[in-house]
Amino acid sequence: MAKEEYLWVKDTEGKKRVGLTKEGQEALGAVKYVDLPILGKTINKGDSTGSVEAQKAVVELQSPVSGEIVSVNDKLNDTPELLNGSEADAWLFEVNN
Repeated sequence: MAKEEYLWVKDTEGKKRVGLTKEGQEALGAVKYVDLPILGKTINKGDSTGSVEAQKAVVELQSPVSGEIVSVNDKLNDTPELLNGSEADAWLFEVNN
């Protein structure tokens, strides 16, 4: 199961926000745990940026963008099921442009 195509990218306030697509949500099922990338880490497109443990699979996420991690969705640490929700909640991290 390829993981990069399950991620969307949106430009927001000079950053690129990365989140889980509806197709990714459906393929994975109910999310149980999310391993987020480290703030300040520089990543390249295709790099591993964490993982998602869900009802149907555990998957390693591959970044669709390059840049420095400037923000992560900390809410997912306590409430990983937010990844199964709306785009506003189903984001993982942001990188600088």
